[in-house]
Amino acid sequence: MTSLTDLAALTAEDFSARMAQPVHVSADGETMALRITDVAHRGQSERPGGAFSVVFRGPKSPVIDQAIHRVEFDGEEAIDLFLVPIGEDAQGVLYEAVFA
Repeated sequence: MTSLTDLAALTAEDFSARMAQPVHVSADGETMALRITDVAHRGQSERPGGAFSVVFRGPKSPVIDQAIHRVEFDGEEAIDLFLVPIGEDAQGVLYEAVFA
């Protein structure tokens, strides 16, 4: 499993392996819990393993803005990810990070 701090080396498998881990995001002075709900391959790119996206689910409120946010997986160093709200379902709001 690749260290999360090396964003250029991360692969879809690195996030798939962390799907069961709690994820915390800091936004607007608040911290909220997220969960990874989907990791999808998105074709070829210069990155090892190709392009991919990661979808996170958070609570219905508050909704975080599209921006770079501090994301922390339990027991690991925090990383900055560009998260985009992409919709909501019955369980909460969905956010996507794309690695191309």
